[in-house]
Amino acid sequence: MRRFRRTWLTFVASVAGAALMTGAACAQTAAPAGKPQKKPTASVIVIVTNSRSVALTELDATPSDLFLPKAIVSHLAPGAKASAVIATDKDCVFDLRGMYSDDSVTELPSVDLCKDHTVNLID
Repeated sequence: MRRFRRTWLTFVASVAGAALMTGAACAQTAAPAGKPQKKPTASVIVIVTNSRSVALTELDATPSDLFLPKAIVSHLAPGAKASAVIATDKDCVFDLRGMYSDDSVTELPSVDLCKDHTVNLID
């Protein structure tokens, strides 16, 4: 009977040890439980060309359903080009408003920047 108990205790101790080592190995290879990773935001690169004879002082983009414009290009000389990265999390349709050094304004409503990756500002 003693031999059976000793064999039984050895078996239980072996199983418990194996379970502890397996748990320790899993803990070492598990991903850290820190901050959740951010999802990459959708964006589009737009090329803006100032084909006007006056300098562009600022080009604002406003999502069509919002009222807060964001400056995407500023101080663009006549004939110059610039690229802008625009976040398109919800929608690709933007209202564009360009202001020039001669105090003139260009308004381009409902421009789909996901389809049209270029904006050409003309007289």
